[in-house]
Amino acid sequence: MKKIIITSTVMILHALLINVHAQSQKPEIVTDRPDQTEAPVLVPRGAVQVETGFVYENDREQNVNTTNYTYNTTLIKYGINENFEFRFISEYLGEQTLIEETPVKRSVKGLSPLAFGFKVKLADERGFWPQAALIGHINIKSGAKEFAPDYTAADFRFTFAHTLSDKFSLSYNLGAEWNGETPEADFLYTLSLGYAITKRMAAYIETYSFFPETSKADNRADAGITYKFTPVVQWDVSGGIGLCSNAPDYFLSTGISFRLLK
Repeated sequence: MKKIIITSTVMILHALLINVHAQSQKPEIVTDRPDQTEAPVLVPRGAVQVETGFVYENDREQNVNTTNYTYNTTLIKYGINENFEFRFISEYLGEQTLIEETPVKRSVKGLSPLAFGFKVKLADERGFWPQAALIGHINIKSGAKEFAPDYTAADFRFTFAHTLSDKFSLSYNLGAEWNGETPEADFLYTLSLGYAITKRMAAYIETYSFFPETSKADNRADAGITYKFTPVVQWDVSGGIGLCSNAPDYFLSTGISFRLLK
């Protein structure tokens, strides 16, 4: 009996060591969350990556308090090859509006429009030149009627990343998006500075803005931390503030991301 127990224990420990070694040999997960700056890194060929989370956003203007919830924001990626990635986005949203000192309270929940898209590799980092990729999505007419667009919408952005040192990295995006409610575009930029605290933990600070064609800019700033439980499983937490009257007062987010098959 002792021999059987010892043999079984050795076999289990051996299997665990093999699994840990296999995990350590995988390319580490790189996500497009929690910051607004999308990464130019593609998912490995044949891999499925899931990035999901929760967002709380609050804004008060005069006597109207608006709270937006993203109960589940899910981005699923699939690596077609070394140069192309397929993307699918689905969100379950909630919005609550309260007019203070009155009984008026409005609350809606439902699915956002589904989005299908791609990420295509443009360049590897080489000296002064950054790593670069192009991301694009089409938002189809779907979801709850409170959040469904009047017509098919789209978005695109160019993503760039520089390795500044062993600890620091700089990433930024330039692009535009259409919300499906009006024909005007919202142009955007993001700028994010990342810092590797340890091999598993990293932090970032970021500023970003949206520039509608027919209204004032929406300027925001945020910061956050990511922690990798394994090379392919990551947890994140972040928060930010609005920098102008058009932006929400503050927002908080947390989520989990993981990669399968590769």
